[in-house]
Amino acid sequence: MAGSFPLIAARVRREAGLRSYPPGISRIGGCRPSSRIQSDPVNKAFPIALLTAASSAFAVNVGDTYDQVVAEKGSPVGSLDAGSARILTYRDAIIKIKGGTVVSVRAPDKTPTIVVNQAPAAVVLPKPPRVAYDGPAVWETDFGAAMDQARLKKCHVLILYTGSDWCSWCKKMEAEVYSQPEFAKYSHDKFVLLKLDYLRYSPQSDEARTQNADMLQRYNVHGYPYAVIVDEKGTAIARFEGYKVGGPGRFIEMIQAYE
Repeated sequence: MAGSFPLIAARVRREAGLRSYPPGISRIGGCRPSSRIQSDPVNKAFPIALLTAASSAFAVNVGDTYDQVVAEKGSPVGSLDAGSARILTYRDAIIKIKGGTVVSVRAPDKTPTIVVNQAPAAVVLPKPPRVAYDGPAVWETDFGAAMDQARLKKCHVLILYTGSDWCSWCKKMEAEVYSQPEFAKYSHDKFVLLKLDYLRYSPQSDEARTQNADMLQRYNVHGYPYAVIVDEKGTAIARFEGYKVGGPGRFIEMIQAYE
């Protein structure tokens, strides 16, 4: 009885339209061990993985509700209302919902780029052009205030000794140099200007007269007009005695070395 089983099997194969092959011969030709055909784990795993990937990408079917879509795939990375339809974007599928149910499912053209909390680019504004000073020369009359400004601006002080209501050379120097726009523009950012006026015919406060007298002794000045340049500590670094010819340009050349 046991020997009849191969005959019965062959008969069944013939009735089913199947051919019998010798051991080790495949249907498509060529020899390879029949054991590999039957038990090769790679051959068995490949179609299963293919089906699994397809199932993961399109687990949602036409006719599913929005809640079913979210339960299956989670929240979408993007959502767009297009008229009466709603487009849900996932990394592996584009799902169109209309009337509350899925009407189409397709693969995305490409993986969407998600930008989260992107800070706006910093805007760098150009610095406004510096406007040159075009006003008159600004003179201090108090020595202490002038020194405070010099320390703040980190510059030197030009002290002018003059007699504006009686000294003819002082008036000439004032008209030709100190009142000129060229001198005012240059000195505005280079020096703190201090004017000590030794008036004879015009009223003047006692404080001003006392200060001016002390300033004659401080820098040993004995004539007018007279200019002394001092540093931030009050130390004299340059002296210019009397009237200077050449206008503002020439005088500026003389004091530039002591800025």
